[in-house]
Amino acid sequence: MLQHLKQSTFKANDVLMKAIGILKSHYFSIAGLCFLLFITSSLSSYLAFTLGDSSGSVVKGVLCFVFVTLFFGTQLVLIKRALLLAQGVEHTDFKDYIPSAKQFVNFLMGFILYSFLLGIVYLLSSTLSFPLLYLGADMETLSMEVNPFLTGLIMMFVLLRITFFPYFIVDKKHGLFRACRLSIALTKGNVINLLLLMLVVGTAYILQVSFEYLGYFIIAKIFSAVNTFVIIPSVSLVMAVAYHNMMKDYKGGDDPQLLKNII
Repeated sequence: MLQHLKQSTFKANDVLMKAIGILKSHYFSIAGLCFLLFITSSLSSYLAFTLGDSSGSVVKGVLCFVFVTLFFGTQLVLIKRALLLAQGVEHTDFKDYIPSAKQFVNFLMGFILYSFLLGIVYLLSSTLSFPLLYLGADMETLSMEVNPFLTGLIMMFVLLRITFFPYFIVDKKHGLFRACRLSIALTKGNVINLLLLMLVVGTAYILQVSFEYLGYFIIAKIFSAVNTFVIIPSVSLVMAVAYHNMMKDYKGGDDPQLLKNII
């Protein structure tokens, strides 16, 4: 087990170092797309707060459609750009970055599917923890601490397993469910590697939240800047490099069965 953890650590380090190397050479294109995502999200929130009840439902519906299209479309462009860079392709035609309507719909449905799974897992966690009430546990503790913790723990594992479904949608042009099955098959035996990667890229955010909680706001702002200008642009490249490396070692089929790859 220790040897496997050691090998996993080296693999995670290799992926991280390669991603950082790519980011140094193509920082502005990756960071620019991340900044566009930030602007789109912020502008959407601002308009939603500003317009309030002053606009009709038609205007709100149009704005919602525009911002959803821009936000998720930009995410797909970012994934495509990161994938090409991970594969060594630095320049290609602009049209190659534009996602198709099918890719966009499958990508959007993936988030809806994850939200649906989140609701199911929360209900299951609530059911499993319900007997604790008869052992003297407080209802507020169960609803505010125990259930969210169990749900978050399970959904983190689910996220690790299906994390590459957008890459299969963009790279292989597969549908959502096939992309999810392939992601589960690809991540089989690689959960430790992915967990280590997430811990590394999430360290700055964890430190930011910790220093904010402790009241060290200047240090928290420093880590916030690191998150904004380094970590967030790095995440897409880290995942793209991990996907590219894992695909080279993937021995499974092109349309794997779900149940055979869950464990």
